[in-house]
This record gives sequence, structure tokens and C-alpha cells, in this order.
Amino acid sequence: MRMRVFLVGLVAAAMMLVAPPLAGAAPGTQTGLTGLTDAIAGRLALADTVAATKWASGAAIDDPAREQVVLDTVSQLALARDLDPAYVRSVFRDQIEASKTVQRGLFARWRLPGQTAPPATTDLGPVRTAINEFTVAIVDELGAARGVVTTLRCPPELVAATGSTAAGFGFDPLHIGALAQAGSSVCTVSTGSD
Repeated sequence: MRMRVFLVGLVAAAMMLVAPPLAGAAPGTQTGLTGLTDAIAGRLALADTVAATKWASGAAIDDPAREQVVLDTVSQLALARDLDPAYVRSVFRDQIEASKTVQRGLFARWRLPGQTAPPATTDLGPVRTAINEFTVAIVDELGAARGVVTTLRCPPELVAATGSTAAGFGFDPLHIGALAQAGSSVCTVSTGSD
């Protein structure tokens, strides 16, 4: 657990210190995890539309029934790709929590004087379809990265990929922090001191 908290802090700190796309790196620098962080960011970016819709409708940010459906779905996707379902569920718990972090941050912003929420969509169906497509892409990318996520290469590659992705998406500090949060379970390296 301490290693995970350390990694989240490390990624978040790196995001604040790294000049887009990465200090000393050529624009468009790719790592073995860039496809994964891009898919995570794409899914996370949709939290803005979900937040606007929930704001307009008065719906709660937390949706345990929907979250359970996502976790059950990714468990099945993991099995179909010969991945550990518990690992994939852990990664997706982070996706869900990161999305809620963005939604809560936006709600707080919209409560400030002079701030307003963007127009809400009346139908979240297309947004949920896009979220589902990113969900499949994330699981596929976890499968593609299985040779990296258990190695000591993973944390620095995750930091580099997250920085490149955050810059490419033009994320603000709220979204950068959530992106770091969303990747906090990707690396499964153990130092033996946890």
C-alpha cells in the first residue's frame, strides 16, 4: 500500500514539474505504456460530460450499481484475455475513483461565484458507449503491457507516459491529478517492504 501511495505521489509530482510533452524528450515520445495512458485519459475526459449531466439532473456522483457492472464487465474481459481479474478490477476501481475525483472537482468549481456548468446532454447513452469502448481499450492495453507492469521499468515508464498523455490532452491540474490516480494500480512491482 505504501508503494502505491508513493507511486501516485511520484506521478502527480512529476506531472507538475515536467514541461510538455516531457523535459528532454522529443515531442510525441512513446513508452510501452503510452497506449494505456492515452486510453485511460480518453475515458477520464468523458467524466466532464457525465459531471455536467449529473449536475443538471441532480443525480449523485456515486453510482454503486453502475460501478459494479463495470467491475463485473472488466473481470470477464480480463478472463477472455488471460489476465488476472483481481488485478484488472483494481485498475478499474482506480478508473472509477478518478472519474469521481473529476466530477467532484467540477461540481466544486461550478459552485463558485460566477461559474456555471456547461450544457448537459440529455442522453448519456453515446457517452456510456464511448466509456465502454475505452474500457475495452484499457483492458487490451493492460494485456499488451503485461511484460512491463511487473518490472522495475514500470514506474518510470508510467510517469513518462502519463506526462506525455497529460500534455497531449491539455489536461488541467484537476485532470492531471485524476490521471495519476487512475494509473496508481497499473504497476504491480513489489519492493517487499509493503
